Amino acid sequence: MKRDQDDMFTTIDALKRASMYKEGSRIHALEQSLHEMSYAVFRGICYKAFNTRQTFSEAVATCGEDGGTLAMPRDAEINAFLISLYKSVSDSTCGYFWFGLHDQREEGNFEWMDGSALGTYNSWYPGEPNNNAGREDCVLYQQVHKDMWNDGRP
Repeated sequence: MKRDQDDMFTTIDALKRASMYKEGSRIHALEQSLHEMSYAVFRGICYKAFNTRQTFSEAVATCGEDGGTLAMPRDAEINAFLISLYKSVSDSTCGYFWFGLHDQREEGNFEWMDGSALGTYNSWYPGEPNNNAGREDCVLYQQVHKDMWNDGRP
């Protein structure tokens, strides 16, 4: 009886490992397909960088047409990942990219594209946000600002 029980547990363990391997293989294949379509996966979220000069509104529309939204770097790891992703596609002619943070509803009250508040993490360049000329309501990374955040014109 004990031997049968041990054999059964061994079989169950082997099936679990095979199942995990199969699931891991599926995940790997999916990630490979996404990579081939110029997507990158980070923390289970798909990201895609576009190397085109656009306004904030145009960038929002481009992401929407692709089924997504502008990225929301809510912590230092995501922020670093997004900078790395941008640099992997950038030819340095653009020099900036938009992400999903703005204060379009109320000046100085920054919120993410999903409507949630900015929170405690930020990576503002010194002196930013400054709402220069009273017209800067959207947030972008700028190479000239050492890849830190700057409020810009939509």
